[in-house]
Amino acid sequence: MPKKTRAQIEKELREKYFESAKKREEEEIVGAGIKTREFKIFEKKEAGGEWFEKLVKWSRGFGIKFALDRKTKEELEVKLRLLGLDVEPEDIYSLGILSIMLFLVIGVFAFLFVGPGGLLISIAGFGAFLYLKSYPDRLLEIRRAKASSELILSILYMVIFMRTTSNLEAAVKFVADNLETALGNDFKKLLWDVQSRKYASMKEALDNYVVGWKDTAPIFVDAIHLIEASLYQGSEEARIKMLDKALELSLEGTFEQMVRYANALRTPINLLYMMGIMLPVLGLVMFPIMGAFLSDIINPAALIVLYDVILPIGVYVFAKYSLAKRPAGFPIPDISMHPDVPPPGKFFVGKGKYRRAYSAWIPAAIVGFLLLLPMFFYLPMYASVKPQEQDIYATLLIVASPAAAIIVYGRLLAASRMKIRKELQEIEREFADATFQLGNRISEGYPLEIALTKVANVMGESATARLFREISKNIHDLGMDVESAIFDPKLGAIRFYPSAIVKSILKVAIMSSKKSLDVAAVSLVNMSNYLRDLHRIDEKVQDILSETLSSMKFQSSFLAPVISGLVVGLTAMILIILDILGEQVTSMLTQEGTQGLGGLGAGTWILGIFQVSKAIPLFIFQPVVGIYVVEIVILLSLIDGDIELGGDPLFKFDLLSKQLPIALAIYAIVTFAVTTIFTGIARVAVQAGLVFG
Repeated sequence: MPKKTRAQIEKELREKYFESAKKREEEEIVGAGIKTREFKIFEKKEAGGEWFEKLVKWSRGFGIKFALDRKTKEELEVKLRLLGLDVEPEDIYSLGILSIMLFLVIGVFAFLFVGPGGLLISIAGFGAFLYLKSYPDRLLEIRRAKASSELILSILYMVIFMRTTSNLEAAVKFVADNLETALGNDFKKLLWDVQSRKYASMKEALDNYVVGWKDTAPIFVDAIHLIEASLYQGSEEARIKMLDKALELSLEGTFEQMVRYANALRTPINLLYMMGIMLPVLGLVMFPIMGAFLSDIINPAALIVLYDVILPIGVYVFAKYSLAKRPAGFPIPDISMHPDVPPPGKFFVGKGKYRRAYSAWIPAAIVGFLLLLPMFFYLPMYASVKPQEQDIYATLLIVASPAAAIIVYGRLLAASRMKIRKELQEIEREFADATFQLGNRISEGYPLEIALTKVANVMGESATARLFREISKNIHDLGMDVESAIFDPKLGAIRFYPSAIVKSILKVAIMSSKKSLDVAAVSLVNMSNYLRDLHRIDEKVQDILSETLSSMKFQSSFLAPVISGLVVGLTAMILIILDILGEQVTSMLTQEGTQGLGGLGAGTWILGIFQVSKAIPLFIFQPVVGIYVVEIVILLSLIDGDIELGGDPLFKFDLLSKQLPIALAIYAIVTFAVTTIFTGIARVAVQAGLVFG
């Protein structure tokens, strides 16, 4: 059979995709391309802005109009079109104005019921306006961030494929088939655009696509151009060299970006530490005392709104925009298709046919409620305005309740999933050596089926060996061919090892082995070298980020709870001293009269100083501080996850459920110990001063 030319292959691919396109429903022409109902739904699902679109449309009923200048309107229209959101630019600003009005009304009502402190709620309206106005920008950033984590992998896949088959459109299809992420969807869209005749060739489609990355990922753009240039090299050696250069540029460029990113993190982290932890927590010492003099302004409601609402939001916004602008990094394994991974938000109980999935929030809510239950009896019966240590000890449960619920929820979701993720990461680390050995065995003349068994025997009990043995078992016991043994939807070995890297390399191994054993051997050896380079750069990236990550973990897990515990103990000591002195002064005025102390006015003034009945009670003050600590730990853990692994939700749950127990324990121990020691010393010192003074 004569070998097909490149033109014939491209023609067949176009016809294949064009036939599938014709079967889609409700086609409509949009601009120069074709979008069906399904594709428009896909765009909205990818954008993730359905709630925003509904909220904007709901706000139209209030009849608020806001005019925009031409430039702002055009820029926003482009963003909304890219996101697939069916809203008008003016509607977004109108929604922002509506949010200011709603929060202003809520603030006025709060003022009527809780005093001037309630007006702080009105400030949130301006924050809501800024949030809604910039939401399309953030949505585009999120979408681009999801895609950017796969940039290096897409270059790797294209280079791996084009080493054996110099076909750009087939290489793009290979990337689209192996990336089940935002970037994979982008590559699927490129195939769609070519087969629907929006672009005359894949090169034209790629050139148009990478324009959107030129500002955020210029290295990716350069690598794509190098891959395209490899098609026009005069010799095979020059073509391979150009492909290798594309991957090398992508890896080294990513490392250089990470170095600059890590260096730029130092100043924002110091500011975050001072403005988000040190100054707010130390400032808490003054609130209970100031409350005795400015009770109309410094009241419990104002303290709660400021420290447990406004400050955490401010810290999050600052940290999100200053610390989490992470450049494109290395992707992490997607375990969502693993058979042993529970559905989202659930965890498995039991094994085999007795295994059932349950919602994680149910046991989390039960734990939180049980810890909070004693407070329903303590607060009405024992809590008083008079400062006492017991209020601090007892109300630690108010802090522990939500923290424990979050910890339980996080551990139930992360424990089994992280175990599977670590096994996949182990395979990916080992797979460079396994691929090299597989290539050597094939170069010795063994077919792929036998080579897999021989490599498995050499690698002992590693995760990769288990994968290869499972493949061999399917071949020998079930009579499958090697492709079905790996990729069969029901019985294929890859079901339990859903690593995109492993899957793509095995696909290339099968494709190249169909050509010849020599081609397969060379391809596998080259792929092993690529994987080694990938892991080498990944380890360097983790090293340069380690100092920053350690600093953030130290701040959230140790520094914040220690300082907060000291503040609570110090505040308790001050209030108890003032309370005791106030009682003694009252007793002296009662016994000796106010004239001996400078007259009635002076006596009243002294009573005013030492009267703590108007100060913020300790049974409110301690929970406010404790909840703030919990919020800071949560926020810093989320930002830590953004920096370390580009915002992976599973890693964030795992990190949070490990750091929060440590921070909670440190806070409780320090608060209990400092309160006991400081208040004990204060009582002894005051009594001794009164006796001997």
